[in-house]
Amino acid sequence: MKTITLKLYNFSELDKTGKEKALTTYRDLNVNFDWWDDEFEDFIKLCSYMGIAVIKDKIKFSGFYSQGDGSGFSAKVDILKLITGIENQTWKDYAPMQEFPFTAPDIDRRVLPLLAKDILPNEPQIVSRHRQYGVAVDLGAYVINENGREHDNVFEELDKLEEWLRKIAEILNRHLYTSLEKQYEFLCSDTAVKESILNNEYLFTADGRSANHLVELNKRTPKN
Repeated sequence: MKTITLKLYNFSELDKTGKEKALTTYRDLNVNFDWWDDEFEDFIKLCSYMGIAVIKDKIKFSGFYSQGDGSGFSAKVDILKLITGIENQTWKDYAPMQEFPFTAPDIDRRVLPLLAKDILPNEPQIVSRHRQYGVAVDLGAYVINENGREHDNVFEELDKLEEWLRKIAEILNRHLYTSLEKQYEFLCSDTAVKESILNNEYLFTADGRSANHLVELNKRTPKN
């Protein structure tokens, strides 16, 4: 039988080289779980103030440093509430400092009463693309009929409205991806990793290698 005595150190006791080694070892410590869940919830809440009901299990993303990375989401849209929300910046009731480059829709305002009276089908959606990241939109408007009379001349205005909604969706999708990226970078930063190491009271050898497995092994070793 051999007895080995090994000195172990907490993070604060390591020298500069040891600390760098420890931080590198535990770089992914804060992202080994569903760290994005809070960001999803924040995005859902933000959009709700504008009449956009984001479907949580339809949010997707990949990141953050490879070609093709991106995000997408699906949602149902209350178009009238969205128009009013953009004009009044209602999302600031939830996020006062958040700025968006939104603009009002450049459409004939006579279209809005048709929406309000449900004369126009009002089932607009934002849809996450299936085979790639990004978003598409669908107004859900087809034949417009009022008292047996079709409103063919409104389609040009609906095209404008759909293009406006697409721009809104793309702005929000960029915001979603940027928020996820910033949170990921923070969680992997020296500051955040160090805090988690200290909170978990991890131990290291003098050169900064993790020694927690040695501590656990010692606990399981029968004592004579």
